[in-house]
Amino acid sequence: MAKSKKPSGAASKVSASGGQNRLYLILGVVALLVIGGIAYFSGGGGQAATEPLAMEMDPAELQRTEGVPMGEGDAPVLLYEFADYQCPACAQFSTFLHPLLEERLVDQGIVRLVRYDFPLVQVHPHAFLAARAARCAGDQDAYWEFHDVLYGRQPSWSPARNPASEFGQYAEAVGIDEDVFATCLNSDRYAEEVTRNLQLGESLGVQGTPTLMLNGERIDVRDYNDLEQRVFDAAGISPSEEADVS
Repeated sequence: MAKSKKPSGAASKVSASGGQNRLYLILGVVALLVIGGIAYFSGGGGQAATEPLAMEMDPAELQRTEGVPMGEGDAPVLLYEFADYQCPACAQFSTFLHPLLEERLVDQGIVRLVRYDFPLVQVHPHAFLAARAARCAGDQDAYWEFHDVLYGRQPSWSPARNPASEFGQYAEAVGIDEDVFATCLNSDRYAEEVTRNLQLGESLGVQGTPTLMLNGERIDVRDYNDLEQRVFDAAGISPSEEADVS
């Protein structure tokens, strides 16, 4: 009887050890799944471009740098906007001025707005990734929708350690294919273009955001009415003439 207890005790230890091993294995698998899920929308193991590239361009190349346009190509007034998605002032501009600008000036054929990315990564570490995310959404014709969501939910993603997973949720919110969006975001796609935008702004003397340039001249505006009047002056029309157009 005494001998039979010893093997039983030994077997009990082996069983406990095996149980611990199985537990560790399960926990390990769960950890891998969690990490894998995070990596899906966090740069795919560090591959997502999150900061400007080290590259040099001559003036001719800079002049060919593409922003994201809104409005007719033959509009009499060209308005450049250099902006940063993590910039609170840019969010205010987007929330309060953009809708009026689009409705009253862009949609009426008076202004062609071209938005350029100017991510101030020294103070806004997620701005570069956000700029790329918006352009990835643009691949599915949802740039401006994603633009609005990024600014509207800036208080949510801006303080995050890694906002890529939230960007994935925003892709779903604007109704685009999340897998296609994730593939784009988890790469270096558009990193060069965003860097070009940044360098173009620097070459034009842009130092902060938002910065507006009206027909090539930098302007400071107090509010929408101020911006509208400057546009009318540049277009050579009066408010009454604008009302006739609308």
